[in-house]
Amino acid sequence: MTMFFHIFALKNDKKMSKKLWISICLLVGLLLAVGLFYSLMDDEDDEEQDEEYRTLTIKLQDYTVTRELTAKIETENPAVIRPQISGKITKICVEEGARVKKGQPLIIIDQAPYQAAVRNAEAKVASAKAQLATARQNLEGKEELYRQHVVGEFDLNKARNTKAEAEGALAEAQADLETARNELSYTVITSPSDGVLSMIEYRLGELVDPSMETELTNVTDPQRLFAYFSMSEKTIHNLADIYNCRVSDLPSVLPEVSLVTYWGKELSQKGRITAISGNVDESTGSFVIRASFENSEDLFRNGGNGTIILPYELKNTIVIPQEATYDILNKQFVYKVVDGVAKACEIKVFRYDDGKDYVVTEGLKPGDVIIAEGAGMVKDGMRVKVKK
Repeated sequence: MTMFFHIFALKNDKKMSKKLWISICLLVGLLLAVGLFYSLMDDEDDEEQDEEYRTLTIKLQDYTVTRELTAKIETENPAVIRPQISGKITKICVEEGARVKKGQPLIIIDQAPYQAAVRNAEAKVASAKAQLATARQNLEGKEELYRQHVVGEFDLNKARNTKAEAEGALAEAQADLETARNELSYTVITSPSDGVLSMIEYRLGELVDPSMETELTNVTDPQRLFAYFSMSEKTIHNLADIYNCRVSDLPSVLPEVSLVTYWGKELSQKGRITAISGNVDESTGSFVIRASFENSEDLFRNGGNGTIILPYELKNTIVIPQEATYDILNKQFVYKVVDGVAKACEIKVFRYDDGKDYVVTEGLKPGDVIIAEGAGMVKDGMRVKVKK
């Protein structure tokens, strides 16, 4: 305050030059600005010194990782039904979507032309039998005459050939009869297995034949399911490393898997991975994998979709919360606390993101202390007060 009184006194001194007055004012302003700056810096230091952070001491632990994979559902033995003969549908014996038994009639194709073919074949068989009987009698007579030297060897051989031709004609007629009877049996289309009938694609009176592109229907047994899904080549080999086995041995060591509907309901019975394809898909670089399930709840049907949940356990690994990390140019960092000071440290994480934790593969070791939350607010080199 004394300085200001002196300034006002000098201002009133008419002998003081204007230039000196301006210099004094500038000096006072500079002193005030410097004082304000250091005051703010002190406040900021106080804030930093008062900032507390929760820390985490790194230790090894076992950790279960789960992966969710989209799967295509197929029943164990889907049976596509196509006609084996041509004809018009004359009867549909069951309702679409019904449960059927093996051998149960499903569809009948017009039987009249095939019944006629059977009768015609039976008549040919009867005629061939009669011709054979005649040929045999003729041969017996020729053999007797030959012994009496009434006919020569030529006539005897001719009779023998006639008998052989009659035998061949009978065999051909019998084969035609068998074919006709088979074709007649094909007019009744039966279920090849127990299961559930799908929609029937053709109606009464429609003409069907074996060459048509669309199947008549199909029967599937939903009691046992196969879920097909894909995993990248890298992921499969990572799993083989985790379980210390070959890729071909993974089905025997991987844990049970779950199957979930697209609306979120989980099949109560767990399944197992039963097969891994021997080839990698060239277009996707992935293995096709099959898991098997019992479907006693009838949650899934052939052709549906679901989600496979695959758990696997990582032994002696480092797990940290995601909020303990921050990202720079797609690289993950944490802050180690060393002698009370935050030090930035790059880490490598397992390719798995559950939105909560990271599995660290490089950059940390047991005993390290890191800031466990709010890493994005910390600055490299700042002093850290541990939250009690």
